[in-house]
Amino acid sequence: MTHTLISFLGKARKGDGGKYRTANYDFDGDIKTTQFFGLGLTDIITPDRLIILGTSGSMWDVFYEDLAETEQQEDYWIKLSESVTKNTVTQEQLQQCAQDLSTKLGLQCILKIIPYGVNEAEQSDILQIMAQDVENNDQVSLDLTHGLRHLPMLGLLSAMYLQTAKQVQINGIYSGALELTPEETKITPVIHLDGLLKIAAWISALHGFDKTGDIAPFSDLLQREGMAAETAILLKVAAFHESTLSITNARRPLKDFAKQTEGALPGIANLFEDSLKERIGWKDQDSIYLRQREKSIFYLQQRDYVRAAALGYEAVITRCLKKNNPRADVENYEVRDEARKMIETQLPEADIKPYKLLKNIRNSLAHANRPNKGEIQRILSDEASLIKELNSLFEQLLPEN
Repeated sequence: MTHTLISFLGKARKGDGGKYRTANYDFDGDIKTTQFFGLGLTDIITPDRLIILGTSGSMWDVFYEDLAETEQQEDYWIKLSESVTKNTVTQEQLQQCAQDLSTKLGLQCILKIIPYGVNEAEQSDILQIMAQDVENNDQVSLDLTHGLRHLPMLGLLSAMYLQTAKQVQINGIYSGALELTPEETKITPVIHLDGLLKIAAWISALHGFDKTGDIAPFSDLLQREGMAAETAILLKVAAFHESTLSITNARRPLKDFAKQTEGALPGIANLFEDSLKERIGWKDQDSIYLRQREKSIFYLQQRDYVRAAALGYEAVITRCLKKNNPRADVENYEVRDEARKMIETQLPEADIKPYKLLKNIRNSLAHANRPNKGEIQRILSDEASLIKELNSLFEQLLPEN
């Protein structure tokens, strides 16, 4: 598993003499004095490979200046400096610089030209260039200190992209905060931006829940923030029972979770506490029928048609059972099976046809077969028709009481 440090190289302001200011960067007590943050960071985290990304006008000449010791290297530096001035540095020109830097640092160094990222196409190109030399399951650290002002934003997005596309482990995201350097000490703090990835992971989990209803990803996120495993695992237990449409069994671990987390959630999770509680709020609904109704409507909204139809159908049975026998054990299979056999004689005449239609839709979806009834074939042949029909059936068969 290769550990790669990705760093940016930008332009220096003219007021700084065409160079970055030399700073004393504080890496948790280890001070590194350098113009280029990425080189100081390299000494600290000792990566296997260093990738430096810059535009055709980045200060490649200043970066290479300390490496130019021979006459040949001096000639190369002069040509490189001219190209920087004209904003015409090419990938070919950087090969010599990469070789000399690799020799000096004793690790593989890759220098690459990236576009300025002024539009969507160029921004996409930057992400692809960053990913070219990173393999699946590699470890990556990011230095967002230098470069154009908007490149650190792309750097953060690239970390998210690498995590998703190549299952990369992000070891750290760093930035040297030169503007926060105290005048008295001249020591520049190093900011760790890993928390931004944690926030992004929570946002992704919330988005995923709103699309699928899966609460399980929050379990791992909460454990990373320090929550006890036995508490966080309750969300995975609930997610399992929801996936099998056992709404009552899903409710129990959610109630236990809420009880054990009555105080503030730990770390970054505290930012999302209200959102998380809102999404498991259905647990407080005492009526199993209303819980089933709420979840079936949710699944329909998320276009999860199999679960929507299946749970909606079960909700109809639960409602009839409770209406005819409030003391009935609605989770007993034999009781429910008997109800299915008798339900057509118990339902009002106006509900019999929609009940049979919902049952047939549910059977066709659950068994993944081609329906032999023309009406069901028509409904299942078009998504809009299915959504419209299920909405209509739920309105007729699943009242709010």
